[in-house]
Amino acid sequence: MNDFEIQDEPIVKKKRPIFLLVLVILSSLNMSVSILGTFSGMVGSKPDAKMFKQAKLEFANMREQLEEGGAADFTYIIDQMESVTDNMFKHFQVYNTVQFLILVLGLTGVILMYQSRKLGFHFYIIYSIGLVVLPYLFNPITGIPTLLTIVGILYGGLWVLLYSRNLHWMEA
Repeated sequence: MNDFEIQDEPIVKKKRPIFLLVLVILSSLNMSVSILGTFSGMVGSKPDAKMFKQAKLEFANMREQLEEGGAADFTYIIDQMESVTDNMFKHFQVYNTVQFLILVLGLTGVILMYQSRKLGFHFYIIYSIGLVVLPYLFNPITGIPTLLTIVGILYGGLWVLLYSRNLHWMEA
């Protein structure tokens, strides 16, 4: 056999893992709904005084429930969440635009992983970190509840771990 002969051997591609398909479907649904919400926030109007008042009332109710339940020590978390919400309302369109870009990056990562490209996994990691960092772009570090950051890291980390179980199938 010389160097110029072409071999007619079929290229065998490994079958896509079912677990990856499940993750892609769940992630795509979640991100698509979030993208629609943030897109409407980008192009829509800022929250009005009625929405500010409604948010204040909800935080006051949460504070009252904590105090009645004997957990008054945790009202500072409600105060921090109220501050985060106020800042999000003040920077509503910019906040939603940044969140939209992060979500599009995550959805792109999911699509690339479905197409067996490892680059998608890296995009997904950046997306997961981006959602955790997003509140810090609009609030002081001390104004963000630690619990919010911890839950964001654990939730994003869980999804990254689940996707990492399919890296063996993906190509560089």
